[in-house]
Amino acid sequence: MFDPPVHTHKTVVMQRILDAASRGYCYHTSGTLPLHKAGNLAGKFAEHYQVHHNANQRAYAKRLGRASTRLFLYQRSNQDLMWWLLATHGSGQVHQLEHLDHLLDQRRRLRLEDDYEVVRVTRRREHGGGTVWTWRMTHICYAQWQERVNQVCRGNDALKATQMLGSLYRTPGFSGVRRQVGKLTALARRKWRRYHGDLSQFQLPPKLPYLERLPDTTVALSVLQQVNHLHMPT
Repeated sequence: MFDPPVHTHKTVVMQRILDAASRGYCYHTSGTLPLHKAGNLAGKFAEHYQVHHNANQRAYAKRLGRASTRLFLYQRSNQDLMWWLLATHGSGQVHQLEHLDHLLDQRRRLRLEDDYEVVRVTRRREHGGGTVWTWRMTHICYAQWQERVNQVCRGNDALKATQMLGSLYRTPGFSGVRRQVGKLTALARRKWRRYHGDLSQFQLPPKLPYLERLPDTTVALSVLQQVNHLHMPT
């Protein structure tokens, strides 16, 4: 029986999804479901789409022109999971039975709730050039940050502004998000100077951190379900 790993840290599952995208897993569908139903979903995807296959089996499928699939699970809360099913080009039931969107379809981007979405961007020449997959804030999320910047900078609480920027700097440091954080920081500086004349009280965090490669932090689905069952009220 397929007992899939469940990611427990948001940034890690975001990294692994980008890993898959860079390896040709360019079709996707996703959803949320209660923890106790995740086993049925994983079993269905294993039976019909072979999401449980290892790297050698996927490589063999590629040589035969067949699609490979990956299933990513993320524990959003004690009761709920988010899931993403990704697939490559090729023949297979996943393209027949699932309504899959392409990662390049701007109307159907792969998302993590309303906060982040996967996009393909041009990398700066000093960073190697070419194009890469990355995460960025969705339009909704970015607009919310813009409004928060405007509201805080209109006030006269320098500590609140510093705390806001600290929260902004703690967003996942993918290259697409970093660019947006830079723009929002510049906006905050302009707004603070506009309303307060100078930046003497405006304190930026020391440095916008780069995102390093993070190790897997997963728990088997069966273990999560067992723990959740033990903690359910009687």
